Amino acid sequence: MDTPRSEKTHVETEFTQVDKALKDAGALSAATSVAPSLRNVDMYEKGGAALLETVVDVPPDGGRGWLVILGCVIYSAATVGWGYVVVWGVTEQYFKEHVFPDASDSVLSTLGSMSGIFMTLLSVIPGKLADRYGYKPFLAAGGIIWTISMLACAFSTKLWHFFLVMGPVQGIANALVYPLIVALPAQWFLKYRGLATGMVVAGSSIGGAVSSLLFRTMLSSLGLQKAFAIYTAIDGVLLLAAWFMISERRKPTQRKEIIWIDRSFFSDPVFWSYGLCFFFTVFGYLSPVFFLPTFAKQQLPHLSPLLAALPVTMLNFSAATGRTLIGFVADRVGPVNAMWSVIMLSGLTQMLIWSLVSNYAGIMAFAILYGFVCGCFLSLSPAVSAQLYGSGRLAGLSGLMLLFNLPGNSAGAPLGGAILSAIGGNWLAVSLYSGSLQIVGATVLLYARFKREPKVFSCY
Repeated sequence: MDTPRSEKTHVETEFTQVDKALKDAGALSAATSVAPSLRNVDMYEKGGAALLETVVDVPPDGGRGWLVILGCVIYSAATVGWGYVVVWGVTEQYFKEHVFPDASDSVLSTLGSMSGIFMTLLSVIPGKLADRYGYKPFLAAGGIIWTISMLACAFSTKLWHFFLVMGPVQGIANALVYPLIVALPAQWFLKYRGLATGMVVAGSSIGGAVSSLLFRTMLSSLGLQKAFAIYTAIDGVLLLAAWFMISERRKPTQRKEIIWIDRSFFSDPVFWSYGLCFFFTVFGYLSPVFFLPTFAKQQLPHLSPLLAALPVTMLNFSAATGRTLIGFVADRVGPVNAMWSVIMLSGLTQMLIWSLVSNYAGIMAFAILYGFVCGCFLSLSPAVSAQLYGSGRLAGLSGLMLLFNLPGNSAGAPLGGAILSAIGGNWLAVSLYSGSLQIVGATVLLYARFKREPKVFSCY
């Protein structure tokens, strides 16, 4: 029997709608480097609206997602902003002057690196588990452990106490938090994914900037124990509020089985180009962040503690701005192009500016310029990973990239401190060491860039 004309028209309309949706999804995928989730469906068994929803699952790019981003920013500011790198420059200076004056620069720099080491080693485990069992239980555990660790610092008196608390304890807390908060924007944003992820990572810079002023003031006026106790209360309230802001779009039925290591990466030269870029870049990344207060105090001994800490504060405010704006730019010029540019600029800023400044205005200018570009490679890494390999392999690749960060996180700043001590306080040697390694990292990335996209001016 012939199909009625009205029924033919209805079916043809559904095919047209699906075809249009697929084309739109392809355009969005090309723009954001993330392939949409597509699957075959029976065209005659589903209605038009349900059919489109089944074929293409496009994030809303706004709405409830912005509240999720705010929660992730708070988590980033309260945990990673303190424990990973940013506020440690202030804390290290106070420890050197008032708590552990006999400790060497390299030992104190190692203490500041400990949470980053443990976070890097462990992040792949909670990241994979959260992909399988949901994010919120792990975020709750990370917030609780972090709050307990800050309270424990208030009662620590020996150097090994701080190594224990700021190493494995805070490292575990960060490992439970960081891979989840940088992955959540991908569930809520597609067109503005680079911007949203940049805002989350920028939260660590905002947290470090505020902390570097607030905590240094509390250390000077209240002492170590009271300062940590007050900060514990602040972190507890903020993390509790942030936990209620965060939610997932994924349904439990969409969670995939765990694949711990994707071995296919190891035979791909592009993977090694990308990984070695991180290896060298992280080695050169941390020295200014750790040593800028000490550098300012040595260059200008008359500076007050607040003025000595101010360059780190400006560095972190600038980093928050840079990570957000560079994420916005990366959505337009391509994430790989953006990553290469900021790493190269970061290395040149250290070699050409840090090595020459000697007055306070110059120190502040360096802090602002370096801060704007220095941490952008971290906020761009999810988008670059998706550009190179697609979003379906993002979780496994992110864990492997963190392992490339490990040597630099653990030895980058301590090696800078050792160079400083060995050459009698020669800051030029430190700036050349860290800046040149970042330039090497940018150079290594060029293989992956041109292997995937040979055209020089292509958006990639």
